[in-house]
Amino acid sequence: MPDEPSKKKTAEQVATTPQAGLGGRVARLVHWAADSKLRMALVGSLFIAIFGSVFATWSYLAHLAVSQDERYTLARALVALDEKDFDKAKHIVGEMQRQGAESQEFGGALFVLGAVKAAQADLEWSKDRQRAMHLVAARYLEKARELGVPERLKTQALFMVGQSLVKGNQPQAGIEVLQTALADKNLPTTEIHALLAAAYQSTAEPDLAAALLHNQAVLDDTSISPQRRNTASITQADILVQLGRLEEAGKYLKFLGSNEEQQARLKNISGRLAIAKAQQLPIGSEPRTALAKQARADLNEAQRLDPLSGDITRQSMYWRGKSYEITGEQAAAIQQYDQLSKAYGDTAESQAATLAKADLARQAGNREQALAGYRSTLEMVGDPVTYVNHLLPFSALQEKLSRAVNDFLEKEQFETAMALVDTLQPVFSLTEVTELRAQTHEKWALAKFAEADQATHRETEKYLREGRYHHRAAGSAHELLSELRYASRNFTLDLWQAADNYYQGQSYTHVERMLVKFLHHEAQEKQAIALLRLGQSQLALGKNAAAIETLEECIEMHPGDALIYQARLECAHANLQLDHGKRAEELLLTNLVGGSLEPTASEWRDSLFMLGDYLHNSNQYQAAIEKLDEAVRRYPDAPQALLARYTIARSYHSASEKPARQAREAKTESERLKNRKERDKNLLSALDNYLQVQRMLTLQGHVDSNDLERTLLRNCYMMQGSVLFQLKRYEEARKAYANISTFYQNEPFVLESFVHIANCYRRLNKPVKAKGTIEQAKLVLGRMPKETDFKLVTNFSRQSWELLLNEMSTW
Repeated sequence: MPDEPSKKKTAEQVATTPQAGLGGRVARLVHWAADSKLRMALVGSLFIAIFGSVFATWSYLAHLAVSQDERYTLARALVALDEKDFDKAKHIVGEMQRQGAESQEFGGALFVLGAVKAAQADLEWSKDRQRAMHLVAARYLEKARELGVPERLKTQALFMVGQSLVKGNQPQAGIEVLQTALADKNLPTTEIHALLAAAYQSTAEPDLAAALLHNQAVLDDTSISPQRRNTASITQADILVQLGRLEEAGKYLKFLGSNEEQQARLKNISGRLAIAKAQQLPIGSEPRTALAKQARADLNEAQRLDPLSGDITRQSMYWRGKSYEITGEQAAAIQQYDQLSKAYGDTAESQAATLAKADLARQAGNREQALAGYRSTLEMVGDPVTYVNHLLPFSALQEKLSRAVNDFLEKEQFETAMALVDTLQPVFSLTEVTELRAQTHEKWALAKFAEADQATHRETEKYLREGRYHHRAAGSAHELLSELRYASRNFTLDLWQAADNYYQGQSYTHVERMLVKFLHHEAQEKQAIALLRLGQSQLALGKNAAAIETLEECIEMHPGDALIYQARLECAHANLQLDHGKRAEELLLTNLVGGSLEPTASEWRDSLFMLGDYLHNSNQYQAAIEKLDEAVRRYPDAPQALLARYTIARSYHSASEKPARQAREAKTESERLKNRKERDKNLLSALDNYLQVQRMLTLQGHVDSNDLERTLLRNCYMMQGSVLFQLKRYEEARKAYANISTFYQNEPFVLESFVHIANCYRRLNKPVKAKGTIEQAKLVLGRMPKETDFKLVTNFSRQSWELLLNEMSTW
């Protein structure tokens, strides 16, 4: 056995023997570090530093490798889209935008977002949400096409835009896109035809012929599945029923259906087909009733087979209501519609049922219930842009509402019609609603005028006032309509209708404004009547000089127009207002003797009355009497006849003044007697005419119906008294004046009658009664209200009357 020194040496030799490679170096380093703690700390620190550097380098290289592998690109977004990983696709697009994607890829990114939205839209349970999301998808896809998408995506983008537009309730825009897509053979032609068939059925004015054509193209595709063919056959039958081609429709229903949903749809269409056939048969006939019952049986079965109790159930309930309508069971129909609207709330079928129920209520004369139903229907419409209802297309909705308005108008239920019109937006445009409002007010006005014609004399003015109000409202609506249609060919017509209604409503300021604008914009139509109306309005506003200028222009510029006679008449009136009597007389005589106007014409009649009135006012009493007497004899029922008869009396009365004055100034008895005879003759003629006017007014029995007649009657009593007093028939004169004190006790002019009565008593030599009459007048004056304005109807104020009566009481 070797000794200990030998063992130690051997170990040292081993320890100091050189070793090649990294392992030997590491072993020596460890052995060296083991000799002291300091060496061990240094070596540990060295190992930690080396390990950290190696780890950091490895992490950096790994990060580079991963970043390169995870780069966000359009290609990866499209892969995620194909895998239906929509969240990942949207995330990649978001990262592409954050990292600043290249411009040529931005269109592709929008395509991905649009495709995702379209796919997610089909998963929505709410039809409204589906439509809204498809519209968003369509906007993304249209923008993508605008910015540019990769070549391989262009046709797909075109197809998807059309698809989203159709599903987003933009059928017309979708049709335009899909018709373009149809030319591309790389796209799914049958799917495009199916979309076009749906789109043509959903337009505002459904093109059922085009829908039928495209759906037939789907059926002509021999490669489609049996289930798809059955669906297309049901669609074909549906379209044919709507077209009224009932026999053809029945041919597409001769299969059992591959599932409960198809079977339910078959029964639903079969029930509708029976209803359509029943509607062609006479009301109340047995075959009609039998078909209605058959329809109900099919619809009940359709509802039973509906696996989801969804749209088929709702449609079946709606058509059951229709089946009750065609058999005259209105109460059952209303109950069915009511059940549907309550059970299924804000759905297309509920909306159609609510409208049908409102129509039935209107037909039954229940206006309030009908109006409530129409309002509920309109509230359910929402935004017309997204409106879709196959049972009640938008055009059909508008037609039914228009029919309701017109029905209310025909029945003269104007308040209900106006209440409905006021709720029609946005189903109707502002222009359409304004036009309906104008028409409603016009018909309302005409109805009020017709009532005025049939009313008692006392109520006539009330109806005329209401009619004029509605004409003014119609004028305001037409004025707004002219602003809304400023750039259309209806502009000048709207201006004219506004002016015409304002004229009928006696709003002459507005008439003048509208006609000035009309004459500025219209160079040919209605020039003569526009100038005439403008002149009449200016005359009514007291703008006599302007009226003369306008009417003279009408006379000069339109000499061959029949309106020239009315223009002369109105121009004469304006001239009389400005004391241009000679020109007025010239114009009136031209109408009467200077043209082809016949006495049967209203203008000839009015010219004659106006000429007589002018002659009276110009103190040509005998000529006035002749003209007015002719007018009264020709036109005894004319509205001017009563006043003309009174004017004749006044002319005779005034004509008596000249011979009376001449009698007083006469130098000889024979001359005095002659003039007195002439005076008395005129006075008796005046008395006779005053009595005629009084008798006419009294017999009519409506003395207090208007101010003119009331004034005429009062004046007749006064003038009779005056004439009789002048004839020295004092007792008769007193009685005439007494009528005033009896009928008009609370009017200021009654004081004049008391004074005249007192004078009659004095002439009859009854001073006590004369004084008693004055005392009675003082009592009446004391009872009159303090605020009474005596100068409106008499020549004195209250104070003057007090002084006069006090003075007369001392006589």
